[in-house]
Amino acid sequence: MLDRLPGTSVQAALQWALGSDLRPRSPAQADFALRGATYEQTLILVDGQRMRDLQTGHFALDLAVPYEAIDRIEILRGPAAAQYGADAVGGVVHIITRADVRAGRLRLGTFGLRDVGASVGGRRGAVTGSLHADHQRSTGHRPGTDFDISQLRLSGRYQRGTTRAALDAGTGTRAFGAATFYAPFDSYERTGTQTAALRLEGLAGTRTAWMLRSGLRRHTDDFILVRTNPARYRNQHTSHQAESELSARIALSSTRTIALGAEWLAARLRSTNLGDRDQQRAAAFVEARQRWRRMEGTVGGRLEGSSDFGTQATPSAAIRVHLHPEVTMRGSLAGGWRQPTWTDRYYVDPANRGTPTLQPERFLTQEVGLTWQADARLHLDWALFDRRGRETIDWVRPLGITPRPAWVATNLGTTRATGTEVLLQGEAGPALRWTARAAALRATTERGAGLEGKYALRPLTRSAGATVQVTPSPRLWVLADIVHARRSGEQSWTTAALRLGTTIAGIDWSLEGTNLGSAGALDASGVPMAGPSLTFGLHWRP
Repeated sequence: MLDRLPGTSVQAALQWALGSDLRPRSPAQADFALRGATYEQTLILVDGQRMRDLQTGHFALDLAVPYEAIDRIEILRGPAAAQYGADAVGGVVHIITRADVRAGRLRLGTFGLRDVGASVGGRRGAVTGSLHADHQRSTGHRPGTDFDISQLRLSGRYQRGTTRAALDAGTGTRAFGAATFYAPFDSYERTGTQTAALRLEGLAGTRTAWMLRSGLRRHTDDFILVRTNPARYRNQHTSHQAESELSARIALSSTRTIALGAEWLAARLRSTNLGDRDQQRAAAFVEARQRWRRMEGTVGGRLEGSSDFGTQATPSAAIRVHLHPEVTMRGSLAGGWRQPTWTDRYYVDPANRGTPTLQPERFLTQEVGLTWQADARLHLDWALFDRRGRETIDWVRPLGITPRPAWVATNLGTTRATGTEVLLQGEAGPALRWTARAAALRATTERGAGLEGKYALRPLTRSAGATVQVTPSPRLWVLADIVHARRSGEQSWTTAALRLGTTIAGIDWSLEGTNLGSAGALDASGVPMAGPSLTFGLHWRP
C-alpha cells in the first residue's frame, strides 16, 4: 500500500500509522515517536541496521534509502529493548528494502517541489541486484525552509538452497534551510549519511537457523546558526558507527524454541562543539518460547554493557492466549533504557545547554491487548499500556521568564504514561478498504511543574484517524485520510489528505492534496506546519 500513500518518503508514510507522533520541521528533517515516548526513545532500523547514532536521534530519519527501494515498513509498538537494546522504549520502526525492482516517478507540486526517482534491477541465476536513486528539492513552505535531498542505494541478494545473503550500500545528502529549527535564527544545515551492510542467513541442521549481520554508518552534520553569517557560529560533526550481530534460533521441540545471540557496537564522534567522543557497547540476549494448546509464553532478557554507563539489564515476559479461533488476548511486562546522547550531555549554543552529569533513563512497561480477526474482511486490535520511567530526560526551561533562558538538558525524575490504542480495519468487497484508529495518553512528570519542555513534556495526548481507499475499477482509485490530534499544552488540530489515481498505458497518474486544513498544527520548532499543498505525479513500473 506504500505506493498509494501521499508522499514519497518514510516520514510521509509514518504519519498515517496508529499511535505515531511525527513532528516534521520540513520534508528534510523530522522526529518520530510512538506511544508518548520521545524521538530518542524510538528506534529506527533499516534491514536490522540502527539508523540512530549516539550523537542524537534527530538524524534517525536521515536515510540513504530511496522510496522505490522500500518493500515494507514494519512498526512494533511498545518496548523491545530485550531484543533490540537501548532506545527501543516506545517502539521500533523497521524499514525492509528490496532488490530486483524497476520503477520510476516524477512529481511536481506546490512550494516549488520537484521530485524524481528511478530503480533498475535484474536477476541472473542466484543473484539479484538493483540500483535505486531519487532527488527532491523545494523552495520550502515558509522562508528559510528550502531543501535539496538526494539518495542512492545499491542492493544485492543471493540465495542458494537455505543460504541467503544481502549486501547493501547507500548514500544520502540533505541541504536545507533550518530557520527556527533549533533556535530563533535563520539557520542552515547540511547532512550526509553513508551506510553499508552485509547479512548472511542459513540453517545448521534441521533445528537451528542462524544469522550474521554487520553494518557501518557514517553521518556528517554542518550546522550554520546564521545563514548569512557562517562565521558567527558553526557546528560540524562527523560520526562513525560500526555494529555486528550473531544470533541463532533453535527448535528444541515442536512446541519449544530458544533464541540467543550477541551484539557489538563501536561509535566515534569528531565535533567542533561536542568534542571528540568514543564509546563501545556489547550485549548478549536470550529468549525462550513455549507453546501449549491455546497459550504461548515468552521470557527473555538482555545484558548490555556500555563503556560510558556500565551494565544494564532489560528483562521481558509475554503471554498470548487464544480464547477463540477469532480472538486472542495478550499481556506483557518489559524493561527498557536509554542513555543520554552526546548532544544531551555536551551540546552548547546560544539557546541550548547540555548537562554532562545526566543519568540514563530507565523504564518498565506493562501491556494488555486483544485481537479479533472475524474473517479476512474485519480486524480489530486493542491495547492498554502503562509505562513508568526514572530519570526521564528533556530539554526544559522555566515558564514566565523574560528574556527566555536557554533550554537545559535535565533529568525529570519519575514519569508515568498510561495510554490506549484501537485499530479497526475492514473491507467491503474488492472496491473498498478502510481503517479507523484512535489513541489516547495521560502523562505525568515528577519535576515538570513550572517548566516547559521540547519533547518529553509535550507528548501527543490524543489522536484519531480514518483512511478509506476506493477502487471503483482496476484503473481508478481514490484514497482519503483524516486525522484529529492534540498535543499537551497546544490546541487540537484536524488535517486531511486526498489522493486520486488512474492507470493509463501502464503509467500511474495521480493528484494528491496534503495537510488540508492543518493550519493550526505546530511543527517540532513550535511554529505552524506547512499549509495545504497539491502534487501531480507519474509512477511507472515497466
